[in-house]
Amino acid sequence: MIDLNAQPNDNSVAKFISGIDYTRRQLDAQLIQQLMTRVSGKEAVMWGDELIGFGAYHYIYKTGKKINWPVISFHPGNGRITVFVMPGFEEYDELLKKLGKHKLTSNCLLINKLSDIDMQSLENLMTQVYADMQKLYSCD
Repeated sequence: MIDLNAQPNDNSVAKFISGIDYTRRQLDAQLIQQLMTRVSGKEAVMWGDELIGFGAYHYIYKTGKKINWPVISFHPGNGRITVFVMPGFEEYDELLKKLGKHKLTSNCLLINKLSDIDMQSLENLMTQVYADMQKLYSCD
């Protein structure tokens, strides 16, 4: 489970990815890292022990709690890859229809393996998400 209080740190993204037990998952993580670097223009940064993030924004919950979180991010878990889409998915129906095999939760795009999806569609989705986050929040 991802720590919602995770902060950016100096841990090596490459070392984290190379430590993944499954070769296919390592390659998938490298491809998503490259895609998100292109989309964001930011280098990948480890947030906590398991989250790979690009950029940062400041969010205030209705309760007043403040957190920092990556503008776009992913977690290459053992069972699946989780791509965080913080605005939710209401505005992205057309992009999601072209994506391929995936599941959604409120803010997570769940992918078993990249060969199940269309990479150009994923890049288009992440480009739109990144642009929307820039409009919604003060992003670093």
